[in-house]
Amino acid sequence: MTVRQARMYASRRGRRLATSEANTLELARVQHWLEDPVRRHVPSGAVLEAWNFFEDLARGLGEVRRLPQQSAVHNSAYEKLLGGEYAAWTPAEKRAVLELVRAGVSCGTPAQ
Repeated sequence: MTVRQARMYASRRGRRLATSEANTLELARVQHWLEDPVRRHVPSGAVLEAWNFFEDLARGLGEVRRLPQQSAVHNSAYEKLLGGEYAAWTPAEKRAVLELVRAGVSCGTPAQ
């Protein structure tokens, strides 16, 4: 969704965005990567933003249980992602990232 689309969505519902400055989460890029993470390039900025968003949202809604419990492997993977060193992820770190991001994406996807 673009900022313009978000404004139009809110406007149709008689609302306005809380701020004139708005950032959008690039979930389409993250979902594209999740479709084939072995062959596709990690959109590191989008994955980092999604990770932070999913954690913040889960905490804010009291739904932390819907995400995998964070471990030392998650912390290490996060630090490498933050530093742009995601290419150095161990297989366990990559699995941890995929598990967390998939859980976050699936929480926001309507049931089929």
